[in-house]
Amino acid sequence: MRSVWGIVAFVCLGLTLAGCDPSRDSRYFREGIGTDLYWDGLPAATQLQDVYLANICAQAISPTARSIDAISCDGLPLTPRNWGLLVQAGMNDIDLRCDAYLAWLYDRKSSKEPFLKELAVLGGATAAILKATEVSATPIALTAIAFGLAADTFTNIDARLVNAVDYSTAGSVVRDNRTKFRVDNLSVVIDNRPAAIYVLRSYLSICVPDTIEMSINNTLAVYHRAGPEALRVPPIALRTAAATATGNTSAGVRGGPVIRANAPPPPPPPVKTTMLNPSSDIEKKSVTFDEAKSFQKMLCVAETGDFGGSGSDTRNALQAFLKANRYYPKDGSTPDKIAVDADLQRLRAAQAIFPSCTALGFASAFEVGVFARPINTTGALDPMKNVSDIATAAQKAGLTVPEALRAPIFGPPVVTALRDVIPQLRTKYSLSPGNSIDRPLYDRIIKTNAGLPLPAGGQQ
Repeated sequence: MRSVWGIVAFVCLGLTLAGCDPSRDSRYFREGIGTDLYWDGLPAATQLQDVYLANICAQAISPTARSIDAISCDGLPLTPRNWGLLVQAGMNDIDLRCDAYLAWLYDRKSSKEPFLKELAVLGGATAAILKATEVSATPIALTAIAFGLAADTFTNIDARLVNAVDYSTAGSVVRDNRTKFRVDNLSVVIDNRPAAIYVLRSYLSICVPDTIEMSINNTLAVYHRAGPEALRVPPIALRTAAATATGNTSAGVRGGPVIRANAPPPPPPPVKTTMLNPSSDIEKKSVTFDEAKSFQKMLCVAETGDFGGSGSDTRNALQAFLKANRYYPKDGSTPDKIAVDADLQRLRAAQAIFPSCTALGFASAFEVGVFARPINTTGALDPMKNVSDIATAAQKAGLTVPEALRAPIFGPPVVTALRDVIPQLRTKYSLSPGNSIDRPLYDRIIKTNAGLPLPAGGQQ
């Protein structure tokens, strides 16, 4: 009896291998994909997306990344540049799995015949054993069905076009289509999660068997109907992804031209090559008008592209930033201009993680400089390291440390918590009232954590 149930189990396994799912088939027959937006697998799919994007962020942006949200990854804001890096890393990951799949196709074609021969020998041996033990006809029939299903399943899978064509044909189709997709989407702006997921899913579909088959069939059918010229129009699966950046309007991405699927990307708009009122050779030669505006947005001053002369709001903010970010603690002669290339690199690195002073809730350019300070000699940035320094100083001063200051990711909630702690620290250190970090407060925080003696009180 046990042998009968064992054979029945083998039949069930054969059905599973055959891809038979009666409930799923019935649902698709009656409803198609359905009319409800919600589906049972949605929570799990969302969670898997979170895990996947966090791992891709670890490859592309921050090696320590463990989580990701809508605006940041591991404390680093997801700017359009960082979203682009995420998508590039995701494509590389997809290439790795796709190459493994193509290698599997080759191996499967090479090993088909030995497998089927082994299956036939195994079936004959089982029939001989059952006959020798004089079991009834029912398990013998079940065994024949089971072995028949297994063989037919393998043969039917192998009969797909993707397996029937020469291996080099499938590989060539996939690799050419991947290259074309990347080239066609170089100018697509990606600055949000849905857009990134859309592009990655589109790229992943290139290596799906039905897409490979459609590409081959499309080439044959279109050539037969319309000749070689018709092949110049790419199939739908390989066309440029629609521009899906935040704030799209009928005029295009953030007021720019729309990147359409059936047309080459438009030429980039002309760039103003010089900022206004430069004060150094680097500012004259290396800082564009648009980059100057982006620096001003980060430094908490008006975005005019004009840095002005000595004493202007932008010059004062630039000097405060450099005091905190590059020259501290030897900041007595900090310039109010981008004097050397290292100053420019610090500004660009900070702007990449803090594109907007007001959006994150910073009170001054000095604060931006503090939280954009490199944490080691390699230039790595980790705003939460500086937050941790403030939390440690607050704890040593006997203050209650808000839980937000122990968060893994820097963002507006962390800055809000700092606004509660900073006035208390200033009082403890006998500094002037306020809720922002300035040079005297930062100096006391560093000295407290280093165990160095503090002055009796007052401003330095």
